[in-house]
Amino acid sequence: MDVLIIGGTGYIGKIVTELLLERSDNVTIFSRGSSRPHWWSQVEHITGDREDTNGFARSLKGKRFDCVIDTQAFKKEDVESVVDILQGNTGRYFLVSTGSVYLEGGVDFLNNCPYNEDSVDWSTIDYSYPDKLDTYAIGKRHCEKWINENCSIPYTIVRIPAVMGEGDPTGRIWWWIQRARDGGELILPPQSLGSFRTIYSGDAARNFIRILDSPATINQTYYVAMPEIMDLNRWSNSIWNCMGSECSVAYIPLDIVRKEPNLQGYFPPMGRPFNNIHDLSKSEDTFGIVTQPFDQWIKSVVDWYADNSPIESSAGYGFRSDELNLVNRWKNHWDMFI
Repeated sequence: MDVLIIGGTGYIGKIVTELLLERSDNVTIFSRGSSRPHWWSQVEHITGDREDTNGFARSLKGKRFDCVIDTQAFKKEDVESVVDILQGNTGRYFLVSTGSVYLEGGVDFLNNCPYNEDSVDWSTIDYSYPDKLDTYAIGKRHCEKWINENCSIPYTIVRIPAVMGEGDPTGRIWWWIQRARDGGELILPPQSLGSFRTIYSGDAARNFIRILDSPATINQTYYVAMPEIMDLNRWSNSIWNCMGSECSVAYIPLDIVRKEPNLQGYFPPMGRPFNNIHDLSKSEDTFGIVTQPFDQWIKSVVDWYADNSPIESSAGYGFRSDELNLVNRWKNHWDMFI
């Protein structure tokens, strides 16, 4: 195939590019060119910024692709411009979306478990950005709404949960690994113990390719995640075990934690107040999700960080002493919190 990847030099996009090149597909990358992976000489590169609408249009005008994989569409205008520019010149528009479209009132998780791809009611959603709601989640929802209602190119939308892997740019998995390294106890508020699924970055990329190879996935929306169900107890124990230790947990209510001046924003990454479980049967039945066993990939990721530790501390780690001090007071002077 001739494939255009918008944003193919970071995280999942980089892995997708590698997989396509391994099977001799022709890959074109549209990016600013600030990152140049080892396969740079094997791809065609178009330098640009999609926020420059006119420049974006000029750089892609007249070019033809079998598929366009868009990893960097964050608002309605992003998908509008791609479809307008490439209409008639591409066989499929592949939008990488997110499980966050179900958040912020999209799904009542307490009463919908599991939920599925049809759980978002587009008729109740407009293109506004309500106050205090996550603009990333709302923007992705706008992208999907526009595609479902207006897209003139065959499309596929793939929603993914929080993606874990080597070099995670969000720092979420580093949050856990850095705390596991120091041997101190971990605060898990009871309000964070809902069940969830995640997915390994390499598995996400491999399933993107499986979707591209399946004609049945055209004009459909899918959710892709690992089959194993996690909660933060299993998640933290697995990471600590990979490092040869056991995780000691203090279950301190969130309202107590946030009374600490430096811990007012504390909430463990991946934590959920309710169970957040998506039904994977549509993806399994159509193209067959393929993933590595959780225990296998989490070990490889933890080992990778042993040799590639980020220079920057994880979110909130500067106040790690406050976390440990609170744990000590909670365990030894619990009566003071009554």
